Amino acid sequence: MDNARKKLRVCLICVVMAAVVIGLIYYFNDMRSHGKINEGTLVRNSEPDLQDDDFMAWGECNTGAQESRG
Repeated sequence: MDNARKKLRVCLICVVMAAVVIGLIYYFNDMRSHGKINEGTLVRNSEPDLQDDDFMAWGECNTGAQESRG
């Protein structure tokens, strides 16, 4: 019984170590293929310049009243 537990423990350790090694190989291989990674996201504004008075305050738009479209 003790011998079976020892074999099972060794087998589980080998499986976990193999998963870690495969994960590291995959990670570093993926990093190399992407090259230099810059932080953040580049967003281009295609809208015309908007002024601050073009926007409503949160309290004005959250009143629950129906908007008239007539």
